[in-house]
Amino acid sequence: METTIATKLVEFSFQSIAGKLGKMLEEEAALLAGVEDDVRYIVAEHKSITSFLTAISTRRNLDVELKNWAQELSEVAYDAEDSIDEFDCHLRSTQGFFKHFLRSIKLLKDRRNIATEIKKLKVQVEDIKKRHDRYFHPNEATSSGTVTGLDMTDRYSDPRIIGHFVEETQLVGIKQSRDKIIGWVMDENCPELTAISLLGFGGLGKTTLAKTVYDDPIIVEGHFQPRAWIAVSQNYNIKELLKKIIRQISVNEKQIRDVSGCRDARLNTEQLLNMMDESQLVQTVRGHLHGKRYFIVFDDVWSVEAWESLSIALPQGKEGSRVIVTTRIKDVANTSCSRNRRFIFKISPLSPELSWELFCRKVFDAPDYNCPPELENIGREILQKCDGLPLAIVTIGGLLASKPDNNFEEWKDLRDHLRLEIQTNDTLSKINQILGLSYNDLPYYLKPCFLFLGTFPEDYEIRRKRLMTRWVAEGIVSGVGGFPAEKVAERCFNELVSRSLVQPSEFNDNGKVKSCRVHDMMLEVIISISKKVNFAVLLNEHTTNLPQHQKIRRLSWQGGSSTELVPNTDLSHLRSFTSLGEDVPPLKDYRKHRLLRAIDLEGCRAIDYFHPKSFSKLFLLKYLSLRDCNNISALPDSIGDLQNLEFLDIRRTFISKLPNTIVKLQKLVYLLGSPFNVFKFPKGIRKLKRLSTFGMARAHNVHSLQETGQLVHLHKLGIYLSRSDLSLRMLEEISALLSKLNGSLRSLKIWHWGNNRLKKALDEVASPPLLLCKFYIYGQLGELPPWFASLKHVIKITLSNTRLQLEDLQVLRNLPALVNLDLSWKAFVNSDEDLVFDREGFAQLKFLEIVEQGVSFEEGAVRSLEILKIFRPPKSVNGIEHLHGLKEVHIQTENDDIIEMLKNIAANHSNRPKCFAKLLKSA
Repeated sequence: METTIATKLVEFSFQSIAGKLGKMLEEEAALLAGVEDDVRYIVAEHKSITSFLTAISTRRNLDVELKNWAQELSEVAYDAEDSIDEFDCHLRSTQGFFKHFLRSIKLLKDRRNIATEIKKLKVQVEDIKKRHDRYFHPNEATSSGTVTGLDMTDRYSDPRIIGHFVEETQLVGIKQSRDKIIGWVMDENCPELTAISLLGFGGLGKTTLAKTVYDDPIIVEGHFQPRAWIAVSQNYNIKELLKKIIRQISVNEKQIRDVSGCRDARLNTEQLLNMMDESQLVQTVRGHLHGKRYFIVFDDVWSVEAWESLSIALPQGKEGSRVIVTTRIKDVANTSCSRNRRFIFKISPLSPELSWELFCRKVFDAPDYNCPPELENIGREILQKCDGLPLAIVTIGGLLASKPDNNFEEWKDLRDHLRLEIQTNDTLSKINQILGLSYNDLPYYLKPCFLFLGTFPEDYEIRRKRLMTRWVAEGIVSGVGGFPAEKVAERCFNELVSRSLVQPSEFNDNGKVKSCRVHDMMLEVIISISKKVNFAVLLNEHTTNLPQHQKIRRLSWQGGSSTELVPNTDLSHLRSFTSLGEDVPPLKDYRKHRLLRAIDLEGCRAIDYFHPKSFSKLFLLKYLSLRDCNNISALPDSIGDLQNLEFLDIRRTFISKLPNTIVKLQKLVYLLGSPFNVFKFPKGIRKLKRLSTFGMARAHNVHSLQETGQLVHLHKLGIYLSRSDLSLRMLEEISALLSKLNGSLRSLKIWHWGNNRLKKALDEVASPPLLLCKFYIYGQLGELPPWFASLKHVIKITLSNTRLQLEDLQVLRNLPALVNLDLSWKAFVNSDEDLVFDREGFAQLKFLEIVEQGVSFEEGAVRSLEILKIFRPPKSVNGIEHLHGLKEVHIQTENDDIIEMLKNIAANHSNRPKCFAKLLKSA
């Protein structure tokens, strides 16, 4: 399998090289004088190389020499691409100074350098060709279904598949087990704290079973007051886990201050938690849980030590509290469960018939999920090899569902390919083999995308946008035939989801996956493959040694004070650095790593300073994320040297002013801040012509708005306005700005503290941005601007402190595409009078959130509504029984009677929605 992986990655790398050389030949022919023929030879020869790689990618049991050759090809491809990229970037950086002196000494030297490198590359390619002639045998080649191109239309994800992993795994064969666990949880004859252990090897569904119990209405309806779900995993950090418990059980700031002894009012809750030691965190958890009936799930506990460290924080009591521990380690189950191992629940594989039901639901179309008769026998033979393992069934089912046709020969080939390995290997190897085959079935362009997931640790929630942007920045994904790289990345992501290779964990308003996780068993497969092909190196507390003879291309640091780089570790070929820990990362000075394409420091709170020249040599850097690095307060001037930077994220930092050099970043597409760390519009922002996403940023003068109006590609804009910012001229410029960008804007956020002057600016927009899909506004309006009724494409609207009239609800009800409506704090001026949702309008609305506002639903109202969230209603909520499509209702209030009323309505509702209720303390 590793040979197939290596050859696919080499094919991908050589296509990237050929594309770059071809582009240089077209655009920079003068700079390649003397080596044009060599470049053409390389571009042409790569086609025969990739053809050969495609042919052998389906062959198995290749000899050692051929395996080594494939790995050698990979390294050659990487080295060549590095040389080409660095040279190309260096040439472009000097052309501004020498545009009138192309024959200058410096340029001649650069041309000699690239000529030398290209000649070396040609020699390497010629050697590859010799090896190609030596090993290639036409009768051994095969073209049986190997995907060598990117047909985005045919491979687009099937929405039916996306939802099945979660729902069907929960529904098939889980009811009896769930009911038994719930019986233990709700047993009134066990008033003392009871810990229940769910034991089983990876992929049997321990987490799924625990989640169905955790989310069951009988559990969430208020029987347990504090509830928490804590993913532990192998690389746990006790302090961080305790912090997660504190956040989820809603410990108030006063309790935290009392334990910490800190009275500094400038420090917020997160800062106080970060100051506390382990014993103080334990004391905080125990203090809050004491005397309460609580319910906590510790998911994926790998060691007795982890359980013992966590259990110290759990007060015993006689209130009927419950804890569930999921683990694959028998000693952990024995140690954690209560009452002499009475509460150990061993999870068994699915029965053959339940396995078949799950398999059919995954492969075939709703509503019948019928298997064609000619496929049933071969299907059951394939299923038999899954041995009742839900993860294996879902993965194989996802692989078969992704095929365009249900072809008997394809199914037979899959059965025959699995047989030897499954008959001879143990259970874990069975899972790995099945998952490895799913990976192996990926086309070449998806393989590096999927291997990249291995740079994130276990149980890590990976945001879709973060992942896709990283793929693009590192050249893993690029545009195809005029199709932009961002769209290609999104479809690659969707294809991974449709194949069940990643698990969706959150969805956005459009139903797209917002974030995902990788199953831990699949992650083991990814890491194993990644090591074999030298794709990425992980550095964590369990790392024993780094590769000394391999070139490190990607480094992922996953935290821990004991994880340090070995002295003299060669990082000269490093392409990306990812920091996923809160301690000081092992890489501090980036000037030595000229080949870096991406630096991702998100969440690294230990960084508080960058050397003034930190970024001065990183000509290839495209991605820089400092998100959640909340000790960073400034960027160095050297940021302006990042000539290829496309993505800069400084959300939730303390950066309030950008260096003047920021406007030198001519390729910048994303410049991201947030309302809580607003930076001023940089002077000269008009120069950032490619900017697509900008904000939140403070528009502090007329000039900043005028310049922003020249950014004709601006897709998303966030503007912050303080009390003193809205002069008459500023109002005029806000109106003019929105008119200028009316053809490009799809998302608009406006945050204004102060009076209602903003209404005048919005009213007077001559050409409104009617293509908006998302609109967020915080600021006093009094009533909606007249053009609001024409927002035919808007999907999500958030209104906060807008103080509208109740009549404005009639404008919102007629917006045809509106899916998500968030009526936040003081959205309407009269909170005591009900917002009345009648049977007309809101045709597409699925998500509705209402804060501190009366509401009433008439019969037949909001027919599409699925999720209703109500926070602190001033009086009773009326008409929920009329919402026939409702799936979930969330209520937070100080009024116990309202909670009881909603619970009763939900229990008798025709759709039986889940009711999530929280009783708040009176202010």
